[in-house]
Amino acid sequence: MVRLCDIGEKSVVGALIDRIGPSGDIGLGDDAAAVRLGSRYLVASTDLVTRKTHFPKPTTPFQMGWMAAAVNLSDIAAMGALPLGLLVAMGLPRETELETVEGIADGIGACAEQVSAEYLGGDTKETDDICLVGTSLGMVRTDGILLRSGARPGDLLAVTGDLGLAGAGWAEIEEEGFHPLARKALLEPFPRTKEGTILSASGCVTSCMDTSDGLAMSVHELARRSGVGFKVDRRALPVHVDAREIGDRLGLDAMDWALHSGGDYQLIFTLNPEGEPRLRSMLGKGYTVIGEATREGIFLEDGDRRSFLEDKGFEHFRW
Repeated sequence: MVRLCDIGEKSVVGALIDRIGPSGDIGLGDDAAAVRLGSRYLVASTDLVTRKTHFPKPTTPFQMGWMAAAVNLSDIAAMGALPLGLLVAMGLPRETELETVEGIADGIGACAEQVSAEYLGGDTKETDDICLVGTSLGMVRTDGILLRSGARPGDLLAVTGDLGLAGAGWAEIEEEGFHPLARKALLEPFPRTKEGTILSASGCVTSCMDTSDGLAMSVHELARRSGVGFKVDRRALPVHVDAREIGDRLGLDAMDWALHSGGDYQLIFTLNPEGEPRLRSMLGKGYTVIGEATREGIFLEDGDRRSFLEDKGFEHFRW
């Protein structure tokens, strides 16, 4: 009998995709599903967070709600869609205080408001532990939707924002001097919906997904879906300066957080090099080119040194 802990989340998802078969207008396997409405796609995604897997002890009810909203809205961002609204169902133990539930709702509403999405309500049910299940909706032109497939050899590989701060937050979660920016990065990730719509509008982005499970795992996923390889420039990775400081203090490697820790919720994407000046004019310093798509192989390069980039990150049922 095959158990989920033996195969991990990615294989579970693959098995479900095979079982469900063709679905929606773009098929399964991207950050969100899409249904055509005239010249646009209605984009929809669902994601859940639980106290056991997502909420370490310092997490407040507000941050629980924010996280539930952010992980769902990040999927909309990865598709290049304009966020429309968000539904969140709450599974709650009967002894939960009303103040906690109100705090969760406040966090959901605050995150949705930050990206101009509507908090549309949801449902409440009794469960053994806190479990928040979101459904996010967005809209994007059919010729502007961003998928995990589409990268071609020669395309540039890039990522928005900085990396590693959420991983640093996990690493020092038990420390007394919890870094405030690391705490915010870990417990209140910001969905990159603005960046996603700009990537869509640029016309030069060939593939995209979010980095919720870690940069390296995302690179491997883009490679699988696009049928390409990648070379990643280690020295170009935008590791957050505070992640480096925390790593130095704890005697840990911030580069490992940048590559393999989940929780950054940035967008990783490929683009046609001829369109890079246009995207730079639209997004400015909001992204960093970190490599290039190749015909085969996935490597991390550091000057003259090259090593295989391990397909390692956050994966449910194995973490």
